[in-house]
This record gives sequence, structure tokens and C-alpha cells, in this order.
Amino acid sequence: MAEEDIQTALTPDEELAATITESIGAANLVSVQKLPRIKEGLIRGNLTSSDWKLFAELGPTSKEGTDAK
Repeated sequence: MAEEDIQTALTPDEELAATITESIGAANLVSVQKLPRIKEGLIRGNLTSSDWKLFAELGPTSKEGTDAK
């Protein structure tokens, strides 16, 4: 395996997190601005039920640029 392949190869956690966040984004379940936070939390394994509840409550933004914080 080339050195470039090793550096760019994703871990299983990263692959799964990418798949999950892509699916969540495609289903428009949460704001696209929140997807990186979800992905990072999935990779690290530190998302809590409170995090998921907040993501669900905030939901996707109805208008571009008006994301609730």
C-alpha cells in the first residue's frame, strides 16, 4: 500500500460516521451546519442522548442562513 493511501485511508469509525451523516443530511433531518459536529461526535463516540435530542429539536433550517444556535 502506498504511503498516500495510508494517509488518506479512513478508519472504520470514520467510514461509518461519514455514511451516517450523509444519510442524515440527505433526509434533511438536521441543519447541514450541524453535520460536521455529528460526524465528529460519531467518530469520537462521545455524542450523548442530550446531543441527539438537541439536534432533533433544532431540526433543519427552513430558510438558508437562519440556523438556531
